[in-house]
Amino acid sequence: MVWAIAVSPLVMVLGLITVLRRPAHWAATAGSALAALLIWWLPEFTFPPSALASGAGAGGLLVLNAAAVMLPGVYLSQVLARREVHRSLQEWVRGLPLAGPAKVALVVVGIAPTVEALTGFGVSLLVTVPVLLALAPPATALRQAILGMNIMPWGTLGLATVIGASLSGTGPLELGSATAVTSFLVFPLVAVWAALLARPRRRTRAAAVAAALGGALSLGLLAFNRLGAVEVAGVLAGLMTTALGVLVLASRNGETGHKAGPLLPPRPVLLAYGLVLALIAVLRAATAAGLPPLALHAGGASFQLLSSPGLPLLATALLLDRGRLHGGDVRASAGRVLRPLLALTGFVALGQLMAAGGMIGQLGAAVADAPALVIALAAPALGMLGGFITGSNVGGNALLMPLQGRLAPGDGSLDVWFAALQNSAAGHAVFTSLPMIMLTLAVAGRQARQGAESGLLRFGMRVAGAVYAALAATAAALVLTAG
Repeated sequence: MVWAIAVSPLVMVLGLITVLRRPAHWAATAGSALAALLIWWLPEFTFPPSALASGAGAGGLLVLNAAAVMLPGVYLSQVLARREVHRSLQEWVRGLPLAGPAKVALVVVGIAPTVEALTGFGVSLLVTVPVLLALAPPATALRQAILGMNIMPWGTLGLATVIGASLSGTGPLELGSATAVTSFLVFPLVAVWAALLARPRRRTRAAAVAAALGGALSLGLLAFNRLGAVEVAGVLAGLMTTALGVLVLASRNGETGHKAGPLLPPRPVLLAYGLVLALIAVLRAATAAGLPPLALHAGGASFQLLSSPGLPLLATALLLDRGRLHGGDVRASAGRVLRPLLALTGFVALGQLMAAGGMIGQLGAAVADAPALVIALAAPALGMLGGFITGSNVGGNALLMPLQGRLAPGDGSLDVWFAALQNSAAGHAVFTSLPMIMLTLAVAGRQARQGAESGLLRFGMRVAGAVYAALAATAAALVLTAG
């Protein structure tokens, strides 16, 4: 029964968020307090004094890694909104000469992943929700919009994957490439679902086009992660999918009778995205040429200033504003980032306490004798639970990545795959979380009907079931192949 006590901090967090509707940072704090109390009270759990300094150092660097990307990313999104870059992108998407279902699929697995991979924090909803509301009734458009929140393992320039790699003891390249495999089936799934929500007359053709676009995103993510561009893989794969979709599908507008519109995105959009990618490439080249990355190390974690995407994000914002910081945008960015950072800090602390205190070990021992296939089917469900509880891919990884490492059966050959399953599952469950649903409704404003929250939650749970099936099939194939 020790395992039941060991899991109680997670149960408390789940209950506080889903039943009592407490904010994530308060739930994480309560869970950490309970874990600390259990470690102090019960002899089955111990916390070596030596683990305190290393755990605090590692946790601090994990939060620093996140803050160094989140703050500049949100500030850049504020600058882009003020300069109406998002609005120009909306107008361009609306004017694309594509049929409705094809345009919906392009938004869900092309435009939305590109924007979200660059800035994170649901900023893509500012672009996608107005576009989709112009294409479908509100109830349908909002469902399609949350399906577009699918790139989370590579959102905010791959932040969840970088943090997950540090937590699991793997490299970002290794974890990013493995995550691209475990997430491969998810992107065609959500693209087809979004296209069919539009109720096209030619369902088979619409599904085939959507599946092709989703497959293009999956292949792009796999290729760019294998090439080592983990942080920008989501942006590059989204751009590639968008370009292929526009060029191939728009070339048929003469057959379908759709009025031709500009195929090239507006100059402000190209400038903003081009600056970020170019600056990241410059920093990569500089560090590869021998420039010191200005790194901090503690407890197995590290923070490398010149390898962090935060500098290119901030530099882009400053270049767009001609070197000036905008005080209103700084205050707004700090306000938007504060609660997520507090929640992340709490979940990191909880994960470190459970790992160092022996709770993770007790949970791992409880399932050690289970068949490998059963463990493989449980791993995606556990990861999705973490993403749903925290409303964040990074938070879900901070909470449960250590446990997934203990669950991996065998001689260690599956460790990176179970870390990837955690990364994929937590990321692809975020769209079902209450914070993401409330953000979607807030962006929709008056067009969101009363009671839409419960409808979106039920829809999200149905899609989550299908996402779980895709991840579980991949997990089972990995375990059976390894066995």
